[in-house]
Amino acid sequence: MSAPDTLTLADLRTRTFPHPSLGVLGDPIAHSLSPAMHNAALAALRPTHPTLASLHYLRLHITAAELPAALLRLRELGFAGLNLTVPHKISALTLVTELSDEARRAESVNTLVPTAQGWAGHTTDGQGFLEALREHSGRGISGRPVRLLGAGGAARAVATACLAAGCSELHIVNRDVAKGTALATALADARVRAGDSASLPTDAVIVNCTTLGLKPSDTSPLSAELLRPGQFVFDTTYGPHQSQLLQDAAARGVDGCDGRSMLRWQGALAFRLWTGIMPPAAPMRAALGEPPAIP
Repeated sequence: MSAPDTLTLADLRTRTFPHPSLGVLGDPIAHSLSPAMHNAALAALRPTHPTLASLHYLRLHITAAELPAALLRLRELGFAGLNLTVPHKISALTLVTELSDEARRAESVNTLVPTAQGWAGHTTDGQGFLEALREHSGRGISGRPVRLLGAGGAARAVATACLAAGCSELHIVNRDVAKGTALATALADARVRAGDSASLPTDAVIVNCTTLGLKPSDTSPLSAELLRPGQFVFDTTYGPHQSQLLQDAAARGVDGCDGRSMLRWQGALAFRLWTGIMPPAAPMRAALGEPPAIP
């Protein structure tokens, strides 16, 4: 069942769009703040960029089985760009006509740009994560050990970005052990290993790329006993509630942040791919409920 402001594949088959549109595809999708964030950026830019006057960003509830048909229909409708979220970031790899170098390395796609042949696949998740981490922790990933929770599309993008930016080690922990091991093997880097461990480095950057945290009832993907001051917890989930992982981190004196800043950064980088314009951060922050930037 979709929210009233959400379109489905059935809607796309019966509707026309007189002007180019943007949108995000996912399942679930009702929680996504991408429409509010991008529409705030568009509203701020329209007075000085008339070419953006007709653009609007939509929420699209598309299941995994519907993705191929949805992408074909959205191309027919003349959509100017798309974002992909769970569960589409990996399956879209076989549905695009070209891939950016970053998306090919990450084997993950979160941004689609229309081409004459179909869709070009990009990923802005990795760079978005690095920018958000620097913003919140005051430093980059170089020389820091990373504990990565999850092995899906976002995890792949974060992993490749961390390795390229010089993390000292990358330890992947995933509920499906075989999937985590497969990701570690695919990354083909001596700094990478997979599997559970009984401890964490005291300066570890802990990144939750699982879906645990989207719902208030979700448990933490990490034992609170492993958390120590000096670490940094980056939970890529977000919502009106604080995840159990971030609650545990705060209780144990560990700094951290949720996924809104990463959402803003990856969204801004996607916006630039679609329009050639880097959008202003302030209206996007406000739409996401983030505090103003510290001067």
